[in-house]
Amino acid sequence: DIIRALDSQFPGSPQLWPDEEVTKLVDAFKTIFPKQTRPSSRAAYLYSWNGPIFRSQFEETLSSTDELLGRHRGPFFFGPQISAADCAWAPFLERYAAQLPCLHTDLRPYDVNRWPRLAAWYDAMQQVPSYSCRVRGDEVSWRKVLAQAGYGNDWVVSSTVEDGSSKGSEAGMESVWAAYARDRPYVAVTPQVEAAARLLRNRAALSKDAVKRGVSEAEVDHGLRGVAALLAGLCNSAVLEGSPAVAAVAAYLDDRMCVPRDMGLLPSEAIRSLARRLST
Repeated sequence: DIIRALDSQFPGSPQLWPDEEVTKLVDAFKTIFPKQTRPSSRAAYLYSWNGPIFRSQFEETLSSTDELLGRHRGPFFFGPQISAADCAWAPFLERYAAQLPCLHTDLRPYDVNRWPRLAAWYDAMQQVPSYSCRVRGDEVSWRKVLAQAGYGNDWVVSSTVEDGSSKGSEAGMESVWAAYARDRPYVAVTPQVEAAARLLRNRAALSKDAVKRGVSEAEVDHGLRGVAALLAGLCNSAVLEGSPAVAAVAAYLDDRMCVPRDMGLLPSEAIRSLARRLST
């Protein structure tokens, strides 16, 4: 196991798999998540082999997860310290937080009134720098894949609920990014500058892809430079924010970006926020 190997190679770090109780917490996933559902990287455990599963099955899963989180008094599965159990559960609970509200009205896993321990777990995970800054996906990306036919939904796209709710803004996460960047000299000092750096490193591939997707060749170079400059705070924002080329490239990036495939959540939110501002 990768996590056990990490514990062995880095004995001075907090152990992710300290004892077999963590094994039980990891294994509990098999009995708690909906039975006979299709595993998938996009729409995991949302659909059975015969179509979408019922709302009641999701609610039962969330209630059982909330109960399990109380075994060691949280906020993580094994108590106050993150463990392998959180690593095992996080990819799927993260997807549920974004996708379930799209499938069933007002079904929000982070509802503090219905599932308080689970809501506390989401909040605690958000404060883990390596998770929030590089591993965690965003709602836009997870909701977008629901509209794509694939193995997880048996190649049939089901209807979704128009849901504008959000787990919460990424505002106030400066301290989390600072903790993430502190021991990583290759990471920029802010998410905004990190996003700008990522655009510069990938500018050749981005330019080709943007043209394929409708941004004119005349706009691409100026637009990418403008977006990067605005993110990094290196220019007169009033001039660039009025540029159609900059707005076009920002809109392209917002639409094309997949998180965490292309970059971490906080840098991606800097780009999405800029795109929203330029679209008004």
